[in-house]
Amino acid sequence: MRGDFEAYLNDSFRDENGKLNLDTLLALEDEANMDVAVIMPNTQPLPQNDELADAIGGNPRALGCALVHPTEPDPVEQVKLAAESWGMRGIKLMPAVHNYNVDDPIVRPVVEAARDHGLIVSIHSGPNNCHPNRIGTVASWVPETPVIMDHMGFPDDLDAGISAAKANKNISLGTTILRFHRRWGTDPDKVVPTEVKKAVDELGPEQIVFGSNLPEYRPIQVINAIKRLELGDDAEALIFGDNLARIYGL
Repeated sequence: MRGDFEAYLNDSFRDENGKLNLDTLLALEDEANMDVAVIMPNTQPLPQNDELADAIGGNPRALGCALVHPTEPDPVEQVKLAAESWGMRGIKLMPAVHNYNVDDPIVRPVVEAARDHGLIVSIHSGPNNCHPNRIGTVASWVPETPVIMDHMGFPDDLDAGISAAKANKNISLGTTILRFHRRWGTDPDKVVPTEVKKAVDELGPEQIVFGSNLPEYRPIQVINAIKRLELGDDAEALIFGDNLARIYGL
């Protein structure tokens, strides 16, 4: 099985009537032979999770992931709705957009609710309020729940991202780092993202999960960039889908 842990059904996928078009997104996943994709809503202050659920409409290839804002009223109820009403499989925390410290105590009931409803937790990583060390703290609150660290802590602190994943075996690092391609060259279709190899070498491929950040990059672009690392067939099989299947129980 092959899967993409992070794709956004955002405004770029609206049709002429303003309706979100899941088929257009899945066509880009097909280009990379992706069987499933974890689909997140437009990143905005008031996430439209209900609209995302309607657009997915029970399609088995699309695993819904609700964007939850812990400082909004009753975020735990949003987690419950995600699991029980919207049929979603995970939640996403975006402290860089929603302006809170990801390890603030207000977040703990949210991730504990995700645990209680069997949802996967994905977290945007970066500097300051979403630093990998803070994400490590969140992962330690729910050690039985898989946590995916978007961007691997890169480029601000990949080493801290790797250290957090070593200390918390429920953390997987997501390969959504092609946005930083100028670090390796000017052409995203030719770059060799050596930091992914560093993470694989230090953690093992079992804690690395493929993500494209679609529509920022097409999944095939990220697949090809990782293939240029020549990690080997076994490692690629884990990264490109087997790990996601295990995390999401597919």
